[in-house]
Order: sequence, then C-alpha cells, then structure tokens
Amino acid sequence: MLIEFFISKKHLCLLYVVLCTSVSSGNLCWAGTDTSQVKEEIQYVLPRDAIPAIKNPEFVPAEEAGLDDNEPVVGITIDGESRAYSIYLLNHHEIVNDRIGDTAFAVTWCPLANLAVVYNREIDGKEYTFGVSGKLLKNTLVMFDYETESFWPIAYGEAVDGELTGKKLNSVPGCQKVPWGAWKKLHPDTLVLSYQGSRTIGYDVYGDYHKNEETGIFPARNIDKRLGIKTNVIGIEVDGKHKAYPFYLFNKTAIITDEFQGMNLLVYRNKDTGAIHVYDRQVGEAIIDFKWNNNGTTDSVTSTTWDLENGIGIKGDMMNKTLRPVNSLTVYWFVWADYFHDTEVFEN
Repeated sequence: MLIEFFISKKHLCLLYVVLCTSVSSGNLCWAGTDTSQVKEEIQYVLPRDAIPAIKNPEFVPAEEAGLDDNEPVVGITIDGESRAYSIYLLNHHEIVNDRIGDTAFAVTWCPLANLAVVYNREIDGKEYTFGVSGKLLKNTLVMFDYETESFWPIAYGEAVDGELTGKKLNSVPGCQKVPWGAWKKLHPDTLVLSYQGSRTIGYDVYGDYHKNEETGIFPARNIDKRLGIKTNVIGIEVDGKHKAYPFYLFNKTAIITDEFQGMNLLVYRNKDTGAIHVYDRQVGEAIIDFKWNNNGTTDSVTSTTWDLENGIGIKGDMMNKTLRPVNSLTVYWFVWADYFHDTEVFEN
C-alpha cells in the first residue's frame, strides 16, 4: 500500500510513504507540562493504522543487513542483546513493537521532529501493543494502544486521552540514533530489523524535508528565532524549567558542563558515533569537573578516567563510581521551542 500525502507550503511537497537524537530511564512526562489540555491540541492527519506499526518484527544478523555504513539507525541494548532499527525503514512504520527477554518495548520514531524514543510497553503489569494513530501533537507522533485506544504523544510518554489517561510509560535507557557503521563497530553481534516486505532500502523519503526550513505538516505556533528551525538540540527539564543544547556546540568538544536549576550537568556527545548522554555530575558530595581530550575524559578532582558511554569511572579513585543519567530528548529546535516556550538555550 502506498499513500502519498501532499502539503503545499512554499511549494513543499511532503511525502508520507506507507508500505505498511538519547533517552535515559524513567518517564518523559515533563513535570512543568499540564497534559490535561493537550488532547485539545492534537490534529488529525491520516486514518488510524494508515502507517502500520510493526507488531511481529523479524531480524537478521549484521552481516546480512545490507545497510550502508552512513545509514542512520536507532540502536538499543537490553540485557546484553543489541538491536538496530534502520531510520529509513522506520520512516514507513514509525513504531516497532519488540521484546528482548522479559522486556517488552516499543521503538518509536517521528521523522517530522527527528525524534526517537524507546518505551517499555508494560503498564501496571499488563503489556500493551502500540500503533500509529494518524494524529500529531505539535508535529510529533501520537501513538495509540490497541487494548484501550488511548492516545500517547511520544514526546510525553503519557496517555492524554482515553481509558488510560494519566498513565505514564517508562523510557528504556540507552536509545541512540547513530550511523549504522558506528553501531556495528560497537556491537558486532547486533541484530538488525529486516527489510522483508519493504519497498525501500537505503533511501530516506524525508531527505528533502530534513534539508528545508519547513516546520512539519502544521505551522509551529511558537517560532523562536534564537536558533535555526531545524537545529538539532538536546532538551532537558529540571524542576519544571527547560534548556536546550544545540548540536553545533559539540563541533570542537565532546562535553559541556553546566549548572541549571541547582543541578550540575554533564552533556556528552560521542565524536565518532554522535551518541548523546546527559548526566548529573554530582557523585556523593563531590561535583565533578570534567576535562576532555582526544585520549578520553578525566575529572580534575581525582584524575579518574571516565567511560561516558556508560557513565562509569574506569580508572582512578572513582573507579566503578557511576553518574546518574538525566532525562533528555534529541529533537529539532522548532519542536522543542513549540512545546516549551520558556526554554533557555545554552551559550558558551
């Protein structure tokens, strides 16, 4: 089945082809957001299931994947098992209902927002299956569960309409959007979501969209000109306040340290893979001041060497000490600013 959905704005031709940025553990329903009014802002685009979520995914070994090294994937590791989901394939499905061991999870992808989030599918001991509702909230995917038909905007991870209103999903830690070549190098035993049944391999149907200045399907209600519309940012919330860290800040460094709303933060971007991690840099009573160079990351307090992919000290006085992950979203600036009008922007 092929559905072409065109929106004309300055000759924008946005193609919805239907063949069918790192989140820490915890829920993403930002404390400063009143979700009771959110359902009034949800907008209809397509019929439910017009973009069919994958309910029974099939996988192949890395050597059979046939992906180009530069093709972006969403990568996740659970209980030592790694899986990769091609963004080019997710463009046609947006949700993959999957399971590793006892963990049932949904890989969600919104191409309009450039946003990937992985959620645990279990709520109060019951497992749910998610589909694409065909609706958007501020140009981001709204999913629904088949069991109760409640609506779940992926930017919140909370049901905002239906029987489960107010229930929250826990995000699965370690979700990363990285090039396939980098993921394969880090996880050679990874399994890869199969292209079986898909009509596109190695092609991004949203390629033109990601290069232009359009704000999704619907005009953004809050255009904030402090950053370019499609600047990729890492967004965080602390005590109901919000802050964005533009990707371009990492052109010359891998780490940014900051203090925001009383929390001492470390924002890290792997220069080889592009993976993002945000941590609270207070360990016990000590506030760690990190130093980065091409040989790795150390702290100026104890000279401990840190593995920031996993947030753990690997050599020195703080060996085996861990940094607490902080919830974050990697998303286009126009989406972040439309959700959070009060957001601050980090500046060097």
